[in-house]
Amino acid sequence: MALLRLPDELLTPIVSHAIPEGFESLCLACRRLHTFCKPFIKQHNVLRSEFRNFNYYEKFGEHSFTIRTSFELIARIAEEPVVARYIQHADFKPDLRLPIGKRLWLMEDSGYRPDTVRDLFASSRYLLGTDWQDYFTKYERDLEDNRYCQAANAFLLTLLPNVKSVVLPQLWKSDKDTEKLLEAIVDHARQPNTTSINASLSLLTTLKTSRSLVERQGLVLNKITPLLGLPRICSFHGPCSVSHGEEGLCQSLPPRVGETMEIAHLLSSNLDGPGMEHFLRCTPRLKTLVYSHSRKQVSAPWDICSLVTAIAKEAVSHLEELSITTHDFTGKIALGTATMRGFVRLQKLEIPLDLATCVIRSAAQLETKESLGTDSVADANQSHVDLLMCGLVPASVTRLFLRSDEWKGRDDDHDSVDEMGDGVPAFKGRPQQHDRTLETMFQGFAEKKDAHLPSLKEIRVSCPSIAGEAYKARCKSLLPEAEKVGVTVYLDEMRYPDVLDFAGTKQAV
Repeated sequence: MALLRLPDELLTPIVSHAIPEGFESLCLACRRLHTFCKPFIKQHNVLRSEFRNFNYYEKFGEHSFTIRTSFELIARIAEEPVVARYIQHADFKPDLRLPIGKRLWLMEDSGYRPDTVRDLFASSRYLLGTDWQDYFTKYERDLEDNRYCQAANAFLLTLLPNVKSVVLPQLWKSDKDTEKLLEAIVDHARQPNTTSINASLSLLTTLKTSRSLVERQGLVLNKITPLLGLPRICSFHGPCSVSHGEEGLCQSLPPRVGETMEIAHLLSSNLDGPGMEHFLRCTPRLKTLVYSHSRKQVSAPWDICSLVTAIAKEAVSHLEELSITTHDFTGKIALGTATMRGFVRLQKLEIPLDLATCVIRSAAQLETKESLGTDSVADANQSHVDLLMCGLVPASVTRLFLRSDEWKGRDDDHDSVDEMGDGVPAFKGRPQQHDRTLETMFQGFAEKKDAHLPSLKEIRVSCPSIAGEAYKARCKSLLPEAEKVGVTVYLDEMRYPDVLDFAGTKQAV
């Protein structure tokens, strides 16, 4: 090894410069290199333990490791720049728990020096011209006023060369200055021959945002981040909505956004069919899509069939896992029809029984050509719902989860169907009618399964203890019928069951 032929006075600075990325490899390479590494081992282990999986916390008795906000983390990096290189997984979500009183004296007590932080801003390659002065001014002002600082949190993302996953702060804001800085980060990360030495976030694969963002400021996909254009971004978790006033979502997104993404968990979101279509058009490699619909306010009915049709249109050839659920949804569902039979690679599928109810009711409406009655699910002509499973389950699916949520314990068991002002019929989904939905979906299951669903091995059905007796009985009746054709049925008794084990459900952060 040519390295070992170097004199001692050169090996010592080489070892120190290898911290942290190559330090452990050098330490284990041979006895001589281990000798040079030994003085640094204790400090390396301490910093790795404290910062590799970073989150804001207070460590009593250890002021140097008490970092509760972005102010303190930036100050620590300014004093000891190598700290930033240790961070591989960063959870910045709780950067909002500001204690009573001023923060400045707490930081000064831990060795904070404003001039080092000022130099850190001034030397940034991401803040051109006098931008760094504006950012530093906002940093100092918000620190003195003891409040959340968007400028500090955005600037912090320019300091993390080895980070692989990031959870953005709960109070994150999408303003013009932030978007400009994020675009600069992406530009640097996408430069030819870029390495973690000269570009922050160039190794980032997973990005998470907070559910409260949509509720608080109506976060929309085209504002959420240019960070989805980073060269290695693979997984995104967070809420999304779409600004309906925009003509084309993809046209307003930065270049290359989503082109490397394989996993998207759109949690507590509000996307319509066109919005989902635009998103999927920007993510041609997507394999896993987990979408939970959330909308509490009374407005136009949710067109779930349009959403499903958009997913089928844009992702039919490459999607392998799909989950569509609801979260705190209290609105109505527009009647319509949809099919998923065209998917060729889909293996895991999770859908609400309200989707099947919607398709069945539409079939009944076609059959009767008159207003839908309370018995419409039972009266639906099977020929209009594409036989087994209403055409909603592709032949490639091996695991299926049918959800029946939001049991209210009402005395009535009828699904209301109302004619909306724009002439679109809609219904208020109620799980009390899902026993009839299951009956229609599984008509002739044992006889038709091999022809329609040859790959199906497992069915999970949510069956909480507070469900109606008719629904419970229908769920239990599926067990012997499915066993005849080698399909295992699980009845999930949890009131709010988790999603299936889709890719990206469990992350390091």
